[in-house]
Amino acid sequence: MRLVDLHVHTTASDGLYSPAQLVGEALKRGLAAVAITDHDTMKGLQELDSTTANCSLEIVPGIEFSTFYQKKEIHLLGYYCDPENLQLQETLSKNHRDRHLRMEKMVNKLKEMDVFVELDEVLTTVKGGVIGRPHLAAVLCQKGYCSTVEEAFNSYIGYNRPAYVERAPFSPGEAIAVIKEAGGFPVLAHPGLGNDDTYIPSLVHAGIKGLEVYHPEHDAASITKYLRLAREYDLVVTGGSDFHGEHSGPSLHIGTVTVDYSSLEAIKKSLRLQGKGANDLNIVKKGF
Repeated sequence: MRLVDLHVHTTASDGLYSPAQLVGEALKRGLAAVAITDHDTMKGLQELDSTTANCSLEIVPGIEFSTFYQKKEIHLLGYYCDPENLQLQETLSKNHRDRHLRMEKMVNKLKEMDVFVELDEVLTTVKGGVIGRPHLAAVLCQKGYCSTVEEAFNSYIGYNRPAYVERAPFSPGEAIAVIKEAGGFPVLAHPGLGNDDTYIPSLVHAGIKGLEVYHPEHDAASITKYLRLAREYDLVVTGGSDFHGEHSGPSLHIGTVTVDYSSLEAIKKSLRLQGKGANDLNIVKKGF
């Protein structure tokens, strides 16, 4: 079997590995392809022009959007989006501004709790990527307020925790529209994390084309359920490790969760039917 991991993160968002390091790890583990799906950015792919020039690993350009529907956080993956698409660029710029403002509000909430973290300290950990709560969690650990990233989320910045701040409104329908406008393939990520599948028919109606059935947080019962739903709604079955680095867990690494290359072929086939040519589905194009 040719195995692919269609969900990994780099230092361009909240991962600990650079894109080049991820490529090296994926090659060591014998993967045929890996999808870089950073949060609200495709900049991680810029490093890969030279790194992958003679590389046997296929790099799938991707992105992950966080959206909200009826007070539920829903993540959507987009594969093969055109990074130069104007609507995508405008959406990412807005999301970056919203992330910065959200982080500023969380830092202020922490100060009200006598947990003294400065915004500049958080920005320093981002290293040019997209700011997110894991960066704040890392600073909380560095300053001794928490022992682990998980503790930081559970005690301070996780959903409904004292320093939590909701994201700016961004609906699943909006994210799906942006992905499709950019010529991409929209997939519902890790549906099992929400413990509520009632919104899936609405997302199918809005245009999702795939379902992330295989994920580290999906048990055997969940996998069986989502395989059935994928068949019912004629969705491509995808999967991946959702790897962020060591803070993902000591037993989780690139390729821990995979799907067969046929899943990637199904995505490509769907995009070809929409008019994407071979050049649009290349490993990596300059300009990412």
